Amino acid sequence: MDFKIVAEYFDRIENVSSRLEMTDILAELIAKVPKDEIKKIVYLMQGQIAPAFEGQEIGFGEKLISSAIVKATGFSRKDVDERFSKTGDLGTTAEQLIEGKQQGSLFVTELTVEKVFANLQRMSTRGGEGSQELKKKLLAELFNSASPTEARYIARIPLSNIRLGVGDPTIMDAFAIMIAKQNDKEFEEKKEDDRRKIKIELREQIENAYNVYSDLGEIAEILKEHGMKGLANVSITPGTPIRPTAAERLPSAKEIIEKLGKCAVESKYDGFRVMISKDNDKVKIFSRQSEDITDMFPEIIEAIQTQIKPKKCFIEGEALAYNNETNEYYPFQITIQRKRKYDIEKKAKEYPLKLFLFDVVLVDGKNMMNEPFRNRRKKLESIVTKGDIIELSEMKIIDDPGVLEEFFEEKIGQGLEGIMAKDLDAPYIAGARKFSWIKLKRSYKGTLDDTLDLVIIGYYPGKGKRTQFGLGALLVASYNAKKDRFESIAKVGTGLTEDTLVELESMLSKIVSKARPVRVISEVEPDYWVEPKYVIEVRADEITQSPMHSCCKKEGKGLALRFPRMTRQRGDKLAEQATTNKEVEKMFSIQKRVSMDYRQN
Repeated sequence: MDFKIVAEYFDRIENVSSRLEMTDILAELIAKVPKDEIKKIVYLMQGQIAPAFEGQEIGFGEKLISSAIVKATGFSRKDVDERFSKTGDLGTTAEQLIEGKQQGSLFVTELTVEKVFANLQRMSTRGGEGSQELKKKLLAELFNSASPTEARYIARIPLSNIRLGVGDPTIMDAFAIMIAKQNDKEFEEKKEDDRRKIKIELREQIENAYNVYSDLGEIAEILKEHGMKGLANVSITPGTPIRPTAAERLPSAKEIIEKLGKCAVESKYDGFRVMISKDNDKVKIFSRQSEDITDMFPEIIEAIQTQIKPKKCFIEGEALAYNNETNEYYPFQITIQRKRKYDIEKKAKEYPLKLFLFDVVLVDGKNMMNEPFRNRRKKLESIVTKGDIIELSEMKIIDDPGVLEEFFEEKIGQGLEGIMAKDLDAPYIAGARKFSWIKLKRSYKGTLDDTLDLVIIGYYPGKGKRTQFGLGALLVASYNAKKDRFESIAKVGTGLTEDTLVELESMLSKIVSKARPVRVISEVEPDYWVEPKYVIEVRADEITQSPMHSCCKKEGKGLALRFPRMTRQRGDKLAEQATTNKEVEKMFSIQKRVSMDYRQN
């Protein structure tokens, strides 16, 4: 398939603001893509050339891409830099300079999807001496044969920032529309409610498959080749991560027992949530983002081989830096230092890890996901042997609010986040947030004592002492999962250390957008918009109603945070894993209820 066709569709998607229209255009493109190339198109839309867990990154620096533009166009580096400073986007810069190209190419061929993908793949796998020159040559080769529109996306893809405003939910919606039209030639003539019900049902089936096999490119290929019936063969596979389940919130032990009755109550640890695949001697460790982080934790790999009995299994737990001398858990800020690509052995000795396992979803070929939690826990207990690194999460079966409250206070006293209550009869619900798991973080007197994970959508330059850092405050948003967009909720200027300011400015300046990104909804305008990519943890005094912010906005009033402050970066979370609007609404409701109870007492 010609890459020009794909680029033209990308251009159409980029130039519409309606998500419904965007999804329809994407469905039209997907319908045209041959089955042997659909996987490549999906990866490119995700800013990847492979699923995240394979670790094939194509994120190159702006300097390398600028050099390739120079090589392909004949313009000077000064010309490219000046144009880039005006556009704020290397894609638009490449597009404009290709249009005004100064030197002709002797060998120009029509670009195909296969050619673009092959060059990007070669660039991602080359390292060492001479690799930068080769990457520049391969990229310039693509620019040489590209039309201006093609050049825009060829420049953006290696930056992992294609700027279409298309997330995984939108891609799945588009596949649902494509399948609906293929299955029913009269689909467009049906009533709107009927069309919506059909799309929702198809979308749920697609997402269920993606939740247990988190390779959207592979799911797309199955749908193109076999349709919906092909999803019946999608199952948990060692080496391919599943999307982890998520917990709901309730404000008190009493309400948890009212909701669940007798339940399992576990310590809630504040470390790396990991999904571990064991396939005989091959061990893979995945983050909650489905990123392969195996090489970062050598002691856990060794412990899996000695402490986990089955030859093949999928287990889930939390890894924490632990002080063996004082029997204390280190805070997350210490644990996060273990997530690194260099000096791994040094940090492993400095901050050894303990792994607390809390669930199992596959044992020697048997899928345990549909088993009730009580059965999964029993199985987990049977497959773990004693050792220094792996332990089971501490758990009690509780049906009394007073006992649950005591357990909660005990865990807080030990420096843990709190507790997690689990429905004893619930299956493992991959990729979803249900009341089968409930976390408890107490709120007092109507104030908000929980944290929110929010996405940075813009920033403001520093003032006063912060001028030197180029960054003084952040505009952040919650995630509207239903509409696949990010809605503003607060401006955060407190809690930013000097080191954090330097690091954030370096990260954010690379993803600045001249215009408000398509997936961002905000009436508040920062000095610099950025693509929604990075997540930070924020604490605030309370959630209030505000006409300024877009989160959960109804009748002119949205929800906002009062006195927000950043507590840490959440590099372990994707933007789409941030706190959702639905969660913010629930937290606001809980806050009002606790405040009312306090006043009455």
